[in-house]
Amino acid sequence: MRNRFANLCVMLAAVFAAGSIAAAEEKPIKPAKVELGRPVSFEKDVFPILDANCIACHNVAKKEGSLVLENVKDLIKGGDSGASVVPGKPDESYLYNVAARVEESFMPPLPNKVGAKALTPQQVGILRQWIIEGAKSSGKSAEAGVAWQSLPPGLNSIYATALSPWARYAAVGRANRIAVYDLTSGTEVAALNDPALVKLQKDGKPFYPQGAAHRDFVHSLAFNSDGSLLASGGYRVVKLWKKSLGNVVKKIDLPAAVTSMALNADRSVLAVATADNSASLWKLPEGKKLVDLKGHAGEIKGLSFTPDRSKVVTSSADQSLRVWNAADGKQISTMKTPAVINALTVSKDGAQVIAGAANNIIYVWALTIPAPKAGEKAPEIPAALYELKGHAKPVSSVKLVMPAGTQLVSGSEDGTVRVWDLNGKKQIRSINHGAPVTDVDVSPDAKNLVSVSVNGTGKIWQLSDGKMLKEFRGDLAKERQLILATEAQTVEKQKVALGDAAVKAADKNVKDREAELKKRTEELAAAKKALPEAKKKADESTKKVEAAKAEQAKLLADHKKKGEDAVKAASAQKAAADKAVTDADAKLKQVNQQNQTAIAAVEKEAAAAKKALDDANAVKPDPKDKDAEQKKKDAIAKAKTAFDAVQKKLGAAKQKKTTDEKQATQAIQTAKQAVAKATAAVTAATKLAASKPDTKAIDKKVADAEAEAKKLADAATAAEKKITSSERSVKVAETTLTKIKGQLAERTKEKAALDASAKKLDAALEEAKKQAAVLTPIKAVAFSEDGKQVVTGDDSKQVRVWDTTTGKELDTLAGHTAAVSAVEYTSKTIVVSGSADKTILIQSLQPVWSLIAQLGADTKDPMKVGGSPITNRALCLDFSPDGKLLAVGGGDPSRSGEVILFDVATGKVVRKLENAHSDTVLGLKFSRTGKSLLTGAADKFVKIFDVATGKFVKSFEGHTHHVLDVAWKADESTIVSAGADNVIKVWNIETGEQKRTISGYSKQVTSISFLGLGANIVSGGGDKTVRMHLTTNGKNYRNLSGSTDYVYSVAGSRDEAIVIAGGEDGILRIWDAKTGKLLNSFNPPAVSGNQQASAGK
Repeated sequence: MRNRFANLCVMLAAVFAAGSIAAAEEKPIKPAKVELGRPVSFEKDVFPILDANCIACHNVAKKEGSLVLENVKDLIKGGDSGASVVPGKPDESYLYNVAARVEESFMPPLPNKVGAKALTPQQVGILRQWIIEGAKSSGKSAEAGVAWQSLPPGLNSIYATALSPWARYAAVGRANRIAVYDLTSGTEVAALNDPALVKLQKDGKPFYPQGAAHRDFVHSLAFNSDGSLLASGGYRVVKLWKKSLGNVVKKIDLPAAVTSMALNADRSVLAVATADNSASLWKLPEGKKLVDLKGHAGEIKGLSFTPDRSKVVTSSADQSLRVWNAADGKQISTMKTPAVINALTVSKDGAQVIAGAANNIIYVWALTIPAPKAGEKAPEIPAALYELKGHAKPVSSVKLVMPAGTQLVSGSEDGTVRVWDLNGKKQIRSINHGAPVTDVDVSPDAKNLVSVSVNGTGKIWQLSDGKMLKEFRGDLAKERQLILATEAQTVEKQKVALGDAAVKAADKNVKDREAELKKRTEELAAAKKALPEAKKKADESTKKVEAAKAEQAKLLADHKKKGEDAVKAASAQKAAADKAVTDADAKLKQVNQQNQTAIAAVEKEAAAAKKALDDANAVKPDPKDKDAEQKKKDAIAKAKTAFDAVQKKLGAAKQKKTTDEKQATQAIQTAKQAVAKATAAVTAATKLAASKPDTKAIDKKVADAEAEAKKLADAATAAEKKITSSERSVKVAETTLTKIKGQLAERTKEKAALDASAKKLDAALEEAKKQAAVLTPIKAVAFSEDGKQVVTGDDSKQVRVWDTTTGKELDTLAGHTAAVSAVEYTSKTIVVSGSADKTILIQSLQPVWSLIAQLGADTKDPMKVGGSPITNRALCLDFSPDGKLLAVGGGDPSRSGEVILFDVATGKVVRKLENAHSDTVLGLKFSRTGKSLLTGAADKFVKIFDVATGKFVKSFEGHTHHVLDVAWKADESTIVSAGADNVIKVWNIETGEQKRTISGYSKQVTSISFLGLGANIVSGGGDKTVRMHLTTNGKNYRNLSGSTDYVYSVAGSRDEAIVIAGGEDGILRIWDAKTGKLLNSFNPPAVSGNQQASAGK
């Protein structure tokens, strides 16, 4: 029982860190008496307690220990350790015992990392009373019954991440918050908050002190194909956040095209020169006009503030240079210049103006021209303090190298950038840009300079030695279009290769089937030809069998007759013998009777003689008669003689009896022997009659004949069957050949379509290359405050932001309708630009994410989701490639798995696949074409659905546990799935068969994604690892280290350059996918004391 308690409590408290307080020191919590005046409601009273402490790890998405505490049914059902609640019996309910600290292990353990506290007596009492009342649900939705509470500030587990299409931004969900990071700058650029949630308060304090994007955990995130929309999934709602970049802080309308701009030292005032020969000063950031500077007779070319911000210096096509009071716009001084001054700047001390002229010379004049001496006429063109010569064509731009201010950088139409020593009044070096330079700037740390040109290129140079560090060029939109065209061509080539292989396979199949048909036809002909001969031989063999059987029958009949005759003769002999025995027995009886009678008579005589003898012996002689003695003797002698004679006669009678008996007995014996002999003869005859003759020879003859007949009959039957089978085979072969020819035609048609598509994509790629090769003249450039970026303005009407380290364009700021002639940073994130469209735009570089829609929420009251078509949490999301549809996966645990397709523009449900799976859908992905939707669910199945109709297409079975994520290969020939059975499976879409199973994880594989267009995948798992594999052979070719806990979500860039991952430790990590090097990591926000105190109150 204790082990079961321990297991359950580990599951319930998995969200909390292991405490250091010994269990023995814990004391049971005595439940308080509950007096609500009504039955305890699970939704209203119990759920908030569990939600604050348990559901982080025991929800439908995470389901640790197979335990879900979000509803009564699953709560009572329990997890791996059995039921957690026994209705009516709190003391037998595991949940109550561990929460009340009656039994170890306690929930939650103390202390912990998330600020969770032991349940209060009141909470324990509520839990106990609810169980006593039967642990029932009110039947109302959680929304209706749950008193929402803010999550503990320390909850930072990352369940979802998303990487923008071009890998610029990474979005991450921590608890109910969403953060967006700029991976280029390595900074957090947005924390997405639902304004309605931010406004909520309780007891005068913010309900969500850390902000909130959702009321519940953020379980899913997805960017659309252009990165302008981010979808986030929570409880029964999906929120859409729109990114806007280059938001116009202020637009200033001007009377003419902008020709030049300058900022004062603290960037609080902007000077703008326009093509109507005037300039004006504007207060920043509000864009309020301060003064006009009017007086020039030609277009103003150069513009600069003095370091003390009090003056503005301008130069014009009228070959004049003027100094203005910045406060009131009044002209202080003017002077003629020897040539048109295209660009100017003021020295660090404010005493000199440095001007780049159209005559190729850089002039340095005193800002204040001394008045002429008495009687002298002021020169028409004041003499320069000194000149810097070297450029071969007009100077287009000049910039001081600050903060020292002792060096100058200039750019010229001669295609060079030059660095000058102002103290030594000499050139330090010349750098060849390669085309006319339109503008230059120097980084704030004075280490680098940038030059831009009419050939559409920009170059970053190391100021100390003139080494080129990076070149930037192009149009981000065109470059991306080129990448898209290249990707499309690459994928199409893969499809063409697959199509070619399919055509070859189909063609081979046709040839194989044709050969098969030919073979079957030949077999049929041979079978038909063989049948008559086979039947003839079978008939002949049948006759042979009949002859052999007739011979066999005659042999048997003869043998039978012989036996029957022998039995008849033996039976007659036996009958005679039996009669002889009977006669002998009668004779014996007769003789015995006669002899017995004779003996009896003699014995009677003997008895009389004996009596006479006895009587004679018994006579007593008369003593008186002297002859009496003699008489007695004579009488005795006579009696004895008579007695002896009788005895002799008796002996003779007996002897005769013995002799007669012997003779009769001998006759009987002789007769019996004759009977025995006759019986033996009968037995022998009967045996003979019953026996079979020696038929081995004839039997063999019959058997051989029958065997041969059977063989030939079977051959004839086989010949007939062969004909039937061959006819069937020919028909099947003909049908199959027709089908295969159809498939070949279909594959050929598909191949032709692929070839045609490939040609179009080749043409599109060539056009994209052509367009990308067209470079628009860049007219203006400026470094950011930190030197990590430069902003440019060009003739394509765009303001572009570039990364100085990589040379890549980061952002394009649209808004102007004509060429952009001037750009500046007013702060780290604000850019000001001037254009020929007669406007100044002040734009923010900080992306703004606005909540624009809530799918599933009530349109009148978005805080209500009771009527949402999303039945539970939105566990997975994906936009269709064209961005028009959003697929949402979820469902009720153990009951249903749903997929909903929303129209992104209207927020309406296009289609709902309510029974897509039998358990919650945990991963889904559109195919590259957007025609198919891949899903994976807790029912262990992977499935494909047709997007247009919602119809089921195919399923893939093989996982032994939940399917947690799925992904498509770009050419749609292969899919992969990640499972809770600790493996990755690679599937062939055409056949539905497994290509291979990739093992190696010791815990669940939670997230998976293809990298780029090829066969490489990246995945993350519960064993704290992020791994990269080849789907072609399953090789684990690289691991990305650093994660310290369960990894829930991974993503990779389209160019396979970076991988991001997040998990239980709350840290978003960024790796170089090529080397495995950890590039950056973003920790969860620190929890302030006020937030800790406010949470959940």
